[in-house]
This record gives sequence, C-alpha cells and structure tokens, in this order.
Amino acid sequence: MVTVNAHVKSGKVAVKVLKKVTPISVCESQLMELTETVGADLAENRDQQTADYQAGTLEPQVQQAPQVAVVGTDGGRIFTRAEAGRGVHQPAWKETKIACLLSMQSEVFEVDPHPDLPGCFADPANVAKLVREIKSIRNAKPASADDGAGDGSSPTDRNLGESLILPPESAIDAASHGSEDVRRQAGPEKPKRKDWRPRRVVRTCVGSICSSDEFGPKVAAEAQRRNFFAAPRRAYLGDGSPWIWTLQQRYFPTFEAIADFVHPTTYIFEASRVVAGEGEQWALCVRWLTDCWQGRVSQVLDELRSWQALHPSPPDEKLSDSDGRAIVNTAITYLSNNASRMNYPQYRQAGLPVTSAMVESLVKEFNYRVKGTEKAWNRGSRERGCETILEVRNAVLCDDSDRLSDFILSRPGCAFYRPSTAKHANESKATAA
Repeated sequence: MVTVNAHVKSGKVAVKVLKKVTPISVCESQLMELTETVGADLAENRDQQTADYQAGTLEPQVQQAPQVAVVGTDGGRIFTRAEAGRGVHQPAWKETKIACLLSMQSEVFEVDPHPDLPGCFADPANVAKLVREIKSIRNAKPASADDGAGDGSSPTDRNLGESLILPPESAIDAASHGSEDVRRQAGPEKPKRKDWRPRRVVRTCVGSICSSDEFGPKVAAEAQRRNFFAAPRRAYLGDGSPWIWTLQQRYFPTFEAIADFVHPTTYIFEASRVVAGEGEQWALCVRWLTDCWQGRVSQVLDELRSWQALHPSPPDEKLSDSDGRAIVNTAITYLSNNASRMNYPQYRQAGLPVTSAMVESLVKEFNYRVKGTEKAWNRGSRERGCETILEVRNAVLCDDSDRLSDFILSRPGCAFYRPSTAKHANESKATAA
C-alpha cells in the first residue's frame, strides 16, 4: 500500500489503484497514516546515517568506488500549511532540497571530444524553449533564507513577463530556416563522433525540506555510503545558486565544480537580444554560446562589459526588470561568478558531464508526487507531512535496490503494527517525560 502511494500522483489515486488491482480496501486517511509512519522511520534511518558520517564512523557500503562519481543539487518547492486541524492554515510555499548522486562510466580523452556547439544550442526555436522552461522553473521557486546575492539573480529572474525578451515566432522560424540553409551550403555533414557523454549506472537521491546547512551532511553521508570520495573522477554540478557552491566547498571540495551549461545559456540569450542590432541577435547569441562551450567565457564578458561601459546607469537609478542595462548587468554578474566553473572543454576531456539535467529531471520526479493544487503538506512536524512524503518518494526513486520494499520487509516490530498504537505510545512517553 505504501509503495503504491509513493509511486502515484496522490493518496486518492493510490486508493483507487489498490481497489482495482488488489482485494485491499483502505481509506485515504489510513493510507496516508501508514505512509507517514514508514516515512518517519526512513527519515530516522537517514538522520542516523548522517550522524555516523559527522562522527566519522560511517563506512562505505559499496566496496568498489565508481569510475565517475557525480553529485548534483537543486531546489524544488512544496506547498505547506500549519498543522492546526482541518483546512489550510497559514499557507506558504517552501523550498525542497534535492540531491542526485550518480555513479557513471565514461572515457578520458587526449583532446576535447566535442569542441563544436551541439546542434540543440544552434537551433533558435529549441534555445527559446529552453529559456522559457529554465526561467519558469527559476521563477516558480520561493524565496528562502538560502537564496542570496551572488548568483546573478535579480527581480528579472523572479518575475516572468516582459523581462523575458524572446523573438517573435516569425523570427524564430526564419532563423531556423536560415540555419538549415547554412548547413546545406556547408556541404556533406561531418561523420558522427563517438558519443563522449558519461553513461549513468546507478542513481540514488536525497530529498528534504530542511535548510541547506542541514542538507549538506545528509548528501555527504549518502556519498560516503556509496564510496564516492574514493572515485578517481568526481564532479559536482549546480545551476549557480550560492547555497549549492557553499555545499560543494564545504562537503565536496575534491569534486570538480561545474556550472550547468544550460543556465548560462539563458543569460546569454537574453543579453544578446539587448546588445545586438535588429536581425543580428541570434548570430551573436550563437557566437557567445560557442565561446562558452569552448571555454572562452572571458571574451563574452569583455564584450558585455564594453557594452555596459557605453550604457552606464547612475548609481541611484533603480532599473526596471525589462531594462536592457539590468539584463546585461545580470548576465555579467552570473558569468563572472561562475566563470571558474565553466571550463567545459576540460570537463569533456576528463569524461565529466557538463549539464545538471539529471538533477533537474529528478526534481520533477519529486514534484510529481508532492505538488498539486489540492495538496498542502503539514510543516513543523517530523512525523507528518513534508519530510515523510519526501522520504517515501525518495525511497522509490533510488535505483540501487528496491529500497522501500527492503526497508518495510526488514523493519523491526510486528508486520501488523498499527500506526495509531505507535502514535499513542509516543504521546505517553512524552507525557511521562
């Protein structure tokens, strides 16, 4: 019952599925109570693992270290309420912290195996779609104490609307046809290179609603359990948010810090539409993307700063979100802060990934279960709500084993242990104390 509830969209759907395919008849409230009980136990095990890691007593449970160890972190969001009876009391969006830990396989190359900009980034329609998706995800995240200056974020990032300067559909279509014409004139296509991208072997994950300070040791403990720190090649990917690089420096200093290539693309795309003249925006965007892909971020920054010098803004002037100067300023800030993590030719040569697509996808997998207009999860309670559903969902998304089933089958106590009995026992202990 708990496994079905962890896989499907909601408790209501889980009840229907169970009724259809099994002789089990259970009400939604009882199913959620069972899920919360198992989720609380899973969270307790996770926190014990974290405590062992912090005490220096956690031993790797995987004997052979992976060829390539990759950690990616990002934030999602979850709608919460105060635990005060029926109804949605004190509603608020909270940020979820998600980590994706991948063991991967790849080759090491003597030279950059793919110096040319991939075709998906040379397609204006595809890049425009990417920008819309990334901006909508960024704008959907709630402000939290972990957010801060230093990632290039501005109101432009948090208010989707006029600040996102996209070309009209006709311009996109024209540019797409133009790029096809260029390819035809260039002669026969080059033979395809051998795929250089790292291949996924095993994925596990960590999800929690805690702060980034609490989240870091949880991720490091899972990495230690999987023997990641002994891997010969290690990478840590992020979108550029300050809290992500703080975690990397504090808990994964020996991992290569890599800024996801897709996120700089959004800033370059918007800035190019400000800097270039009419009809030249896409050509400039492709040139800047190619420079970044080939490790020449400094050249892009030089051109942006030259434009900035010609279009200064008074210190006391507050720029609107749609002001071209604000868009260029944001792009400069982001690229400057992450330039040291954008040496993509070196990463490809070492057989490391250059995008955080795997953790972005994982966030969506968590959101599938926890987000919805009808869902408001209790916050402030360890035994109920946010943390428990994230832990149960986490258990079915890890593919190193059937983690949830293994845990339930090995869980101490009677197989028919009633959640209500456990709750009353805990309340009695608290009263006695």
